[in-house]
Amino acid sequence: MVTLDTVVAKANALTAFLRGVERRAAVFAQLQLGDADHGDRALAATVGDFVAEAASLDEPAWAQRFWSMLVTSPLLEQEVLAPFWPGDLAPLARLDSGPRTALLLRLVAQMDDAQAAEVVGIDEASYRAVLQASLPQRPEGGADGPAWLAMRDEARYAVEDLTVERLAAIARVRDTVIAERVAEPPAAAAEPTGRLARVLPAGPSSLASGLLERLRNVRRSSSS
Repeated sequence: MVTLDTVVAKANALTAFLRGVERRAAVFAQLQLGDADHGDRALAATVGDFVAEAASLDEPAWAQRFWSMLVTSPLLEQEVLAPFWPGDLAPLARLDSGPRTALLLRLVAQMDDAQAAEVVGIDEASYRAVLQASLPQRPEGGADGPAWLAMRDEARYAVEDLTVERLAAIARVRDTVIAERVAEPPAAAAEPTGRLARVLPAGPSSLASGLLERLRNVRRSSSS
């Protein structure tokens, strides 16, 4: 039975969760596409779909599900007119979508191997292989440690330096979605409808296979 107390509690929990991830999620989406405006649209769509589904999930599962929905968002598959990666993040331009996802889960979302592998639906060894191949490389071969540290610092600055206006726009999306959807009865998880039916993968194997397909070429290169 839905009561005012349960609605308020759920809204407060979702607000706290999304506030905790939205800075990194916004930068992740921006750097995945090389465009802040398109990234913010992908984040807004993910927030809407996640809130609609969250009622059927236990809170400890929220983080994994949110990030899985974001990295598989169709809006992060689009090509933008003039993608741009600033400063020390320029090496992201050389990566395809899948390897860039793997790198950004470490660089921006700050996930360890196990967390990132779970989000993309592959095993840890495969994730580590893709991540290693995605790192900036020295001309003579091998990972470029100073370049990686510079990328890490640039990513941290990007997260900390989001403008007040952009944060306010993200917050408006979050608050509007929560206000509109939290009081709705939770949809059956096995039968998503409307936009959710078009966005969500059919199941864990679908999520994994989609990302594995995008990552497969890099994995082969890294093992050769």
